[in-house]
Amino acid sequence: MKGDRKFAPLFSVWQIDAWAEGEGGWTWNDKYRLFEFRTNSLDVKRVFLKRLRRHLADVKTPSGVVQHFNLGRGWYYVTDDWNIMELCRRKDHCPIYACIRETP
Repeated sequence: MKGDRKFAPLFSVWQIDAWAEGEGGWTWNDKYRLFEFRTNSLDVKRVFLKRLRRHLADVKTPSGVVQHFNLGRGWYYVTDDWNIMELCRRKDHCPIYACIRETP
């Protein structure tokens, strides 16, 4: 069924704190779970970015100010492994957010 998401794969979205390795890679230092979603879409990357934009649009600082996050083209890119997608800053390739496929 098109609308039945009960059996759709579960994805969790995390905010990542990473440090640069000497060889040019990145190691996740810490991560914070933001939210989960299910989708039957074949374009999971698009759904991930759409849900992340929606989540970040609702983020407020402790003083009540809404933070503005620019996830537009040119600033970030997405690396896609089968189980993990990372949203990385283009200027230094640092991973900022990750979308992880949860296994049942």
